[in-house]
Amino acid sequence: MKQAIIDQLELLIKEEQTDELFSKAEELGSEYLKVCDRLNHEMLDKFIAEGGAAADFEAPKDPLDSHFNELILILNDREKKFKKQHAKEVSEKLTAKQQIVADLEKLVAEETNIGRAFQQFKELQTKWNEIGNVPLKEYKNVQGAYHRHVHNFYYNMKLSKDLKELDFKRNLEHRTALLSKIESLNQMESVKGVERLMNLYRMEWSELGPTAPETIEPLRTRYRELIGQALQRIREFYHSRQEDEKKHLEEKKILLERVQKISEENFDNARQWQTMTDTIEKILDDWKKIGYAPKGDNDKVWHDLRSAINQFYTKKRGFFGDLKKTYKENKEKKVALVAKAEALSKATHEVWDEPTNNIIQLQREWKEAGHIDYGDENKLWKKFREACDQFFNAKNDFFKLRDADQYKNLELKEELIKRLEAYALTGNAEEDLKVLKDFSSEWKDIPHVPFKEKERIYGKYKKALDAKYDSMKLESGQMHLLKFKNNIDMLAGSDHSDKLMSKERNMIKERMQKLQGTINQYENNMGFFRNSKNMGGLLKEVEDNITKAKEEMELLKKKLKMMSDTKPA
Repeated sequence: MKQAIIDQLELLIKEEQTDELFSKAEELGSEYLKVCDRLNHEMLDKFIAEGGAAADFEAPKDPLDSHFNELILILNDREKKFKKQHAKEVSEKLTAKQQIVADLEKLVAEETNIGRAFQQFKELQTKWNEIGNVPLKEYKNVQGAYHRHVHNFYYNMKLSKDLKELDFKRNLEHRTALLSKIESLNQMESVKGVERLMNLYRMEWSELGPTAPETIEPLRTRYRELIGQALQRIREFYHSRQEDEKKHLEEKKILLERVQKISEENFDNARQWQTMTDTIEKILDDWKKIGYAPKGDNDKVWHDLRSAINQFYTKKRGFFGDLKKTYKENKEKKVALVAKAEALSKATHEVWDEPTNNIIQLQREWKEAGHIDYGDENKLWKKFREACDQFFNAKNDFFKLRDADQYKNLELKEELIKRLEAYALTGNAEEDLKVLKDFSSEWKDIPHVPFKEKERIYGKYKKALDAKYDSMKLESGQMHLLKFKNNIDMLAGSDHSDKLMSKERNMIKERMQKLQGTINQYENNMGFFRNSKNMGGLLKEVEDNITKAKEEMELLKKKLKMMSDTKPA
């Protein structure tokens, strides 16, 4: 677009200098500046949309602008010289016309020879027409004086009818031709062109000489009619443009109100800000398509629009500034989480419960850490996920290997139970107890079995072992302790043995405390029973209860000692 305008300016430089040429150059210059203004607005909008401040924007230099300025300087210089020369010529024309008016006045007042006077008159008329137009402000006075003296010449000098008719005829031809030119204005598309030519034709009409009296009114009527038509078209054009500008103003006010409402909001997330940014850019595109409003109003609504847009982008920069700070803090959190996850994934673990809880906690913290920049999010998430996958893959591999070993252990325990069930007691209690203890030691030395088989295989083993103890017909206390010992050994070899042993120990201690309370109560009652008559049977029952309670207390103490001597696996 810029280059096309410059090409037209270069053509104008080569043409003959006229008012029309300089008017055309002025129109092209205005059009070029509008194009520059539009391009600058577009670059400014893009600059603001990318986070820049309007005050910091500086349009880039375009080599075409320098060439344009050179051409405009040349044309302006030529126009200045042209107008100076034109002013000089106009001044000379005015002086020359004033001299002709003076000569006409003298001719009308002094000349008596009609033939010579008419010859001088025609010469003055020819000079007058050759001189051309003069400035409008001087036009009426000098033209009026000229016509007055012409009129006086015709009638005061009593020219012959033939000469007047000849002059009337020629003037009629000129006026008729001029009316045709004025009528042709109706076919012109450019109303501004109509306006410019109409003013020229009106000046030309006023400079033409008189016609026959019977033609004056028809010519004048036709002239006024055609000029009225042109004026009506010009008035309608400007009225229509004013109406369009008013309509444009209302459309721009609606867009301005939308932008102002948007600029007053504070949005919560980046997506909303981007959506509103796209909306404002669309409003700007619609704004540019509307066209001009009345100049004063147009400048004001544009200023208000720019203020609202600047307010929006100032808030947007503030939001993304805070968001960037938050993203930075969240990124630091996620970098730390990645480091922790990678450390867990690379470490060697014998026990997996705590590390698994730790890695799951890291995953929770990741979800709670908040958003960061999209690119950083993808990179860090990939590293974090790889570390977590590596950890759980290692855990799965570990348990697959462990499960294989545990199934082998299960086979060993199944085989041990078969041997235990097949063992025939000898009847020698000491020898049989040693064998059964060896079975228990062997059972304890076999590592873990699969968790889902643990309860079943232990129940099967305990049933077989208890059956052997029951067959030995041991004392109940001794039998109870042997079974308890087996249970303790099982607890010591199980997962979470510390907690299970502690729970069993606490239960024994609580039972001992209650039992001691019972013994104390029985002993207090003994004093009461000894001092009472007829209480012999009841006293004996209390004494038996105390004995049983003390025996149970001793048994519990032995259990505690067993637990102290048994170390968790």
